Amino acid sequence: MYEKENLPVEAIDETRREFMKSTLAIGVTASAAVGMSSVFPLRALAQDGTPSGSIVFGNAEPPTSNYWDPAAGFGLVDEQVASLLYDSLLAFDESGAVRPAIATKWEMTDDKTVAMTIRTDVSFHDGTPVTAQDIKATIDRLGLGKLAQSMVATPGITVNILADDKIEVTSPQVFAPMMNALAYIKILPKVNIDNPDNFKDAANGSGPYKFASYNGNVVTLEANDKYWRGAPKTKTVTFRYIEDAQARISALLSGQVDILTRVSPEDLARVEGNDDFHVTNVSPPAQIIAIYQHNGPLGNPKLRQALAHAIDREGIAKNIMKGLNKVGFSSLPTNAPFYEEQKQRFDYDPDKARALVTEAYPNGVTLRMSTSTLVPNQIQIDQIIAASLEQIGITVEVERLEVGAFRSSYNTYDINLNTLVTFDVDPDFILGLYSGAAGEGIFHFNDPKYLELLAASRSASPENRQAAINAAAGYLWDNQITFYLSDEFWYFIVNNRVKDYKRAPVLGEILLPEAHVSA
Repeated sequence: MYEKENLPVEAIDETRREFMKSTLAIGVTASAAVGMSSVFPLRALAQDGTPSGSIVFGNAEPPTSNYWDPAAGFGLVDEQVASLLYDSLLAFDESGAVRPAIATKWEMTDDKTVAMTIRTDVSFHDGTPVTAQDIKATIDRLGLGKLAQSMVATPGITVNILADDKIEVTSPQVFAPMMNALAYIKILPKVNIDNPDNFKDAANGSGPYKFASYNGNVVTLEANDKYWRGAPKTKTVTFRYIEDAQARISALLSGQVDILTRVSPEDLARVEGNDDFHVTNVSPPAQIIAIYQHNGPLGNPKLRQALAHAIDREGIAKNIMKGLNKVGFSSLPTNAPFYEEQKQRFDYDPDKARALVTEAYPNGVTLRMSTSTLVPNQIQIDQIIAASLEQIGITVEVERLEVGAFRSSYNTYDINLNTLVTFDVDPDFILGLYSGAAGEGIFHFNDPKYLELLAASRSASPENRQAAINAAAGYLWDNQITFYLSDEFWYFIVNNRVKDYKRAPVLGEILLPEAHVSA
């Protein structure tokens, strides 16, 4: 019988919700919030110091590209790779709480500045040391606001170097999720930031694994046996892209892959009762949405609200997702810190949807939709969505794409099913996706009113942050900026030859260095 570890919703229980609410907010407003490296003593991960064996992941998507700049990637594989190749100033533990990493101590000197003591014994994979200059170049670049992941930081954020082992990170305004952002931002070599073409060749980080190769949609990493925390236990980690769902589960059952990610109910059924596998379901806060492009017909809010009423979200969750995914009533996942149900529910109501379509486009409207296999059961769900829209008077032109083509062209279609994930265990990540370069690039969306609400949520005091986040999330929900289908709880099927495999509630594989394989 496969074993189900803690259920996704329970994995982020009420105690942890309250902890996250307080500590995330306190992280930027307390006068003396200090992290001590002694709480997390360094240890060699490989028992005899020598990594051995291999772990192979089977994924439903390839990397976004072979441009190995983590600030330019957003997909699952991009973050899986980046989480093992790069270090950050802080890191997340198994519960999603912030702990030391390159920064061993930190203190909020005021509500906009955090002073940090950094390690001086960390090296990039090419042997060059990680310096305060590298950290400054990494964070200052995000503060310019020109990159996809600039939304994880505030515009104008910068690093002041006080000494070789002392820095200050300063935000122009109060930034409530600063500590979580610093636990997510990957530290890069300044030479690569100054010469971006370097990212085309390979990734040069300071993490527990080194970049080995990328061939035929297969990314291979090798253990960094000189890693400052100690060598990882497993020598080789491979991320394989297998587009076809049947081929993926077959690869798992035949032993070609060890871990299958983001599986469907059908995949779970295939291993039920099989003692060779177990299921882990610790999930980052994530949701399945239909991305709308706001530079076309879906720029009209009445049409977006019509779609919300036209699609039976709860029916899809029950019948297609087999109850694995929870239907929420907000623009945030239900297991995200600060989630609050909105008053407007947009219940399934085809008659109301049809009236809104007629009001918005009395002469009819056509939407272009792309579909693929990125999301479990995506093609089946997309068929239901297209049929639902046809029934309320919308013509839908559907084009099926290979996942790689889908990922690189989704923002040229009016609508497509996709996933939004909170990379840094804070709702600001998802809220920030609707702003700046990310908002323009993903949604063709730029709304001054929303930007004001987002800014207020980022600068809110601890006691006001819940209300401020709810205001920003509520604006997205009430205007149905995207179609919020359901949460996506991440079920991974793991071959029992992989020992001590655990997941933190984040996108990447930060705990993988502790896993090993049996002979």
